[in-house]
Amino acid sequence: MLKFSKIIFFLLLTISLFPKNPVKIKNLVNIEGLRENQIMGFGLVAGLDGRGDSKSFNLTKKMFSNLISNHGYSITENDLKSKNIAAVMVTANLGAFSRAGDYLDVTVSSIGDSKSIEGGVLLQTALKGSDGLTYAAAQGKVIAGNKKENSIAVASIPAGAIIEKELISDFIVNNKIRIVLKYPDFVTATQIASEIQKISNTLSVKALDAALVEITLTENELKNPIEFIAKFSALTVTPDFTSAVVVDKKSGIIVIGEDIVIQNCVVSTPFAQINVGGGQKSKNFEIKSQTTGELVKLLNDVGLNNNEIISILESLHKMGAINAKILIL
Repeated sequence: MLKFSKIIFFLLLTISLFPKNPVKIKNLVNIEGLRENQIMGFGLVAGLDGRGDSKSFNLTKKMFSNLISNHGYSITENDLKSKNIAAVMVTANLGAFSRAGDYLDVTVSSIGDSKSIEGGVLLQTALKGSDGLTYAAAQGKVIAGNKKENSIAVASIPAGAIIEKELISDFIVNNKIRIVLKYPDFVTATQIASEIQKISNTLSVKALDAALVEITLTENELKNPIEFIAKFSALTVTPDFTSAVVVDKKSGIIVIGEDIVIQNCVVSTPFAQINVGGGQKSKNFEIKSQTTGELVKLLNDVGLNNNEIISILESLHKMGAINAKILIL
């Protein structure tokens, strides 16, 4: 058993990355056109008690001068002497079915040299979409953030924005609904198309590729498309996904589909002497129809650390012994 100067945290999850049991279609797909829309704006956070932007950050002075002039006061940029204000960027996501009067969570990010924006108050900020139109207005106390070295440059305001303008997504175009698979796969796309077709023989349902299924609605479905979507969303299929091994080098976490079989091969390693199948092999071991889960458990048991195990997995994948996708994070 190898001895290490420090304990290396290694977690092996021998689980399947994707379910083998029937799954509702709504958990596997998104409907084309139904998506969130990003909105953003530039604003000011006040009440920072000396933690705001410095006097040398001119953007804050200009923004404050413009804000004051909008309320009927006239000042110059040089009139702002305090460090109680910070310039920020305010962002939010507008849901596909958000309505006027609904509230949105907003993220507030410092764009100047403020020491911290926590505890300040965001002054009313217009949030615009990519089309330049204003969809929401944000305002409120900054109450949460990510603290690093006694500085909070990114914070949030739960329910800090009110929607002023609705952005309704179109999900029926030319009497067609398109559904997009979250994990493209030809087999799964075909299964989904087949199940939806069973709803009615008058429907035209086609899997256009591994990620897209197109449904042409008849007059009957067009009368109540919401009911039709609810009906096919509740149908179930058994997804067929490519096996995968996910490796996070930084944390040493490996997530493995336990049924991934490794092709017969011999591995020679300088890391350790490994006893496999009752025979002692100095720095060598033989793999015969072993799964990745069994192999990683073996390597972990004999004392290899996470970096050494990851190196072996990468080498096996490069030589084609692991018939699965390997994702290195």
